[in-house]
This record gives sequence, structure tokens and C-alpha cells, in this order.
Amino acid sequence: MSKFGEEFIFSFQVYKKFFRLPVVSVRENCYLVNEDSESVIKVQERKLLQSWRLKYPYNFTSPIAFDKEDDSIYCVVNNNVVLKWTSTLVTDDLYKNGSKFKFEEEVYGLIPVCHHRPLVLFKSGKIIGSEALTSESLPIGEGFITKGEKIIWADASALNSEINVVCLTQKPKILQLHHFSVNENKISKYHKHPVTHETDKLSDWCLNKSTQSFITIWSSGLVLNYDLRSQVESTLLILSDVGNHAFAIDCMNSNHLAIMKSIPKQKEACLEMWDAKYKVLKAKKVLKNETSSEIKLSVIDSAVLYSNDRELVEVPFNIENSTLAAAIGRSVTSDQKVLEFSFNNGKLIQLSNSEQNFIERMDISENEQNSVDSTELLAERLMEKSLYLNCIPEAELIKLLRLAIRCKFKKKKSNFDPDVVLCAVFSASYSEAFLVKYLKKLNADDTLIILKILLSFLNNEFSFTSTNIKKPSDLQLFNWIFLTIQSHMEVLLLSKDKKNRNLFKNLKDYITKQMEDCEGIENIQFLLDAIQKKKKIMPEKYTDEKYCIETLEE
Repeated sequence: MSKFGEEFIFSFQVYKKFFRLPVVSVRENCYLVNEDSESVIKVQERKLLQSWRLKYPYNFTSPIAFDKEDDSIYCVVNNNVVLKWTSTLVTDDLYKNGSKFKFEEEVYGLIPVCHHRPLVLFKSGKIIGSEALTSESLPIGEGFITKGEKIIWADASALNSEINVVCLTQKPKILQLHHFSVNENKISKYHKHPVTHETDKLSDWCLNKSTQSFITIWSSGLVLNYDLRSQVESTLLILSDVGNHAFAIDCMNSNHLAIMKSIPKQKEACLEMWDAKYKVLKAKKVLKNETSSEIKLSVIDSAVLYSNDRELVEVPFNIENSTLAAAIGRSVTSDQKVLEFSFNNGKLIQLSNSEQNFIERMDISENEQNSVDSTELLAERLMEKSLYLNCIPEAELIKLLRLAIRCKFKKKKSNFDPDVVLCAVFSASYSEAFLVKYLKKLNADDTLIILKILLSFLNNEFSFTSTNIKKPSDLQLFNWIFLTIQSHMEVLLLSKDKKNRNLFKNLKDYITKQMEDCEGIENIQFLLDAIQKKKKIMPEKYTDEKYCIETLEE
């Protein structure tokens, strides 16, 4: 299950005047931190291991960087000296005993790069790779910083041997994004992009190093994604209830964002985990500790770190693998059970009836009209107020589903929207085990019709006339499809209707297309593969034999 852990406040302070939170990872649960402008400390398992200090008149002017390749630590001293030392160095005078590289040009900062050595970025916009660092080294690239303009933030990502550098500049209130590539000490692919959105005020930003995109969050709650390769900007999220909030944002992985929302005057804050790909809030945590108006947030390994006034706070997190059930922030633990039966025992259902025959059989007699009227009344109330669903007897859920199917496929006029009713029943606050249990009460034709409806929803074929119930996301629809198949797996395996096989093929193709980069997709595809390929494993001559078919149930 995706969730945040308990907050932990470190016993030391963290320096807040740098362009990013001055914390870097050495390895899991081990950090290097700029405690103030004169000292750097090493923390492991939340305990102080080592510290290094500068003596007057020297001080650090850039956040720390760490090179895992040779276990070296880098910092900028007095704006024009890059200081390097190993993590095993023991000294009471760091400046004297460290390796020093002095430059005439002022250094803006050191930029960590995953799987590469850090970059030295100058205030002019030029750079030097730390692997080529000597006092005689000359910066490469053209200085893109104009008069009155200054860099306020920088980061970098790597794609194979190519490093992409991103800088945000200000002049004086105009924000501009500059990005370029570094490959074998050569600068290429330089571009710039204005950072603005109507009347919104920019709250925070970050670099998604997996997707090579620059992400911004605005005062209105709008989250935008600027693809550095295609140079196309798109909307990732639109947050609600954002009045007077301050925001901080960072990427947890390629699809997930950590967003902190705070109201500085009220000293309240919460931390949210968003799946940006499917626009799903997967976890939320109200923070116990007060936060300042200037939040600096950073995701390192499996923890979110932020500065609370001058204290450093760590919040561990866990993200589920983005499988069908896990991607919406809920855990579905399936136990394998084996059903044993004989193929000719007369109890198995054949799924060869056409939709037209099914609709004709759904026609009701006058004696059943009263029951239908009461179910329609429930559906109408559901349209008026979605919360009413929680008061509906469990036995009515299947009646509501059947009524919605009948109205949708027979196009019967009614005072309710069948699409809304279907989505409301599936969205009800019942456990997935409960839903599977009640879906089992549907007959096979009901099940196939529901699968077809859900597939049409995936293709945005909604009628949706109600504003009380939100349209489901793709992830919710994938989960409903999975639960529906799970509830009738053994019956679906025996289907001989070609139309049904085409339905499963379409479902498989759509899910594969939408979730091709998610982990665990093989488990989902297995269910559909088993249905599509059953002829190769099902007996035709010796039908008295007994076979075992595995089904997944909660």
C-alpha cells in the first residue's frame, strides 16, 4: 500500500539560504548535510557520524555534492573556490587539508548528476565537469546570463553519456528556463523557455530526471509539465482547495510527485503523494510539525526531506508497484484457490447467447414491476445525492447494476443516468472482497455486458449527466475490469463465443497500451491470455475427466 511513515526531526539544523535543500545521499539512510555556512555533517541511520568545519574567514556558498565514484565530497567556498575532500578525512581545518581549485570567475554551485560526477556551474552559465577539475581548467559553453539576470536554481539529469543541465533565471521578475546538453565537454541543444502562466504566481518547481521534464506548481494549484526534448508544455494536475496555500514539490519517481501544501499563517501543512500519470491521490499525511513560509523539499531515496524553520524533517514513504490494483493506492492481496469440477456436470454456463437474446430475457413481467420501481427510485435518489448509496441495502446493489444495464442497452427512457449508477455502485465504499462476492451473483451475460460498458468508458464514451459523482479515472476502470473478470474467471475460461474473445482481446490491447511501463503487468495479462488461449488447453474428447482451474479471490 502506498503510504507515508512517521515524521522524524533530526537533532541538528540545516542551512536554508542555498538554492536547494543542502542534503545529498551517500547511500541508503546515509546523508551529507550543510548544517550551516561553516560546517558539513554526515548522518547515518539518523545518527551523527562525522563532521567537517571551515575556519574564519571561509564559508560555504553552495550546497554540498557527493561523487560516489571516488567517495569524494565537494563544496564551493567564498564563491570562487571548489573544495574537495574524501569522506574518510579527519581534520580540524578543512580548508587547509582539502584539495582546492580556485577560479577567477564566480561559481554558482555544484550540480549532482546521477551515475556521473558533479558539474561545476558558474554564475555566467558556463560549466566544468568535476572529472576534469584543475585550477587551470577553463569553463566551457557560452555565458547565457545577460545583464541584470541571475541564476536562482539549477539541476541536471543524465541520459546515457549525455548530461542535460537546467537553469532557472530571474530578471528582475521575469523567469526564464535555460536547458542544454553536455557531451564529451561540448555544449549542444541550447534552448530557453519563459516560465509564466497567466496571472498565476509560481510556487515551486523540480526536474523529473526520469522523463527529462521540468515541472512547475502554481498558486492556483495547477501543475504543469514542460518536456525538455519536445519543448511542449502540458497540464499534469489541477489541485483543488488551494486558497492561501504555499506549495513545495519534488519527484518521487517517473510518475509520482510529492507535494507539500501549507498555510503559513495557520502553521498547518500536509504532504500528498500523487500519481501524475493517472491523476490519482495515493496517500496523504497531515504533518505534526509546523512549517515555515519558505519550504524546501527534496525526495532522496525512499524519504521526503524538508526544512521546518531550520530543522530537518524526514518522512519515509512507500510506493506500490503500479500494477492494476496497486496503482490506485489500494492493496489487493489475492489468495489462489482451486475449484474442481467435471465438464459435463450440467452446471457450467455457456456464454454463446447474443446481446439481443439477453436483452429480450431481461424484459420483466407485470408481477415484477413493483420491485423494479423501488430499484428505479433508489437510482433516482442516487442521481440526486451520491452519498445515499451508503444507505442502500447490500441486496439492492445487484438490482441497481442489472437495472442500469437494461436501461443502457435497451435505451429505455428513465429518470436516471445508467452510466452514473454503474460508476456509483463500483465506487461505493465497500471492500473489494465484498464487490467480488456480489459480482459473482451476476449471471455470465450480465458480466460480459458490464465488461463491454467499462471498455466503452475507457474510450470516453460516457453519458454522465450528474455532477455529484465524478467520472472514474483509467486506473479505477482498470481495477473494476479486473474485479469483474476475477469474479467469473472459471466461467469466462469456458466461453466459446468469438465475440467474447474479441472483447477480451480489446481489453488486453487497451490495458497493455495504457500500462506498458508499469511493473507487474504480466499478472494482469495472464488472466486475459488464459481466457483467449483456453482452446489449446481445454479437453474436447474426454469430457468426463476432471481438471483444476485456478481463480483469484480475496
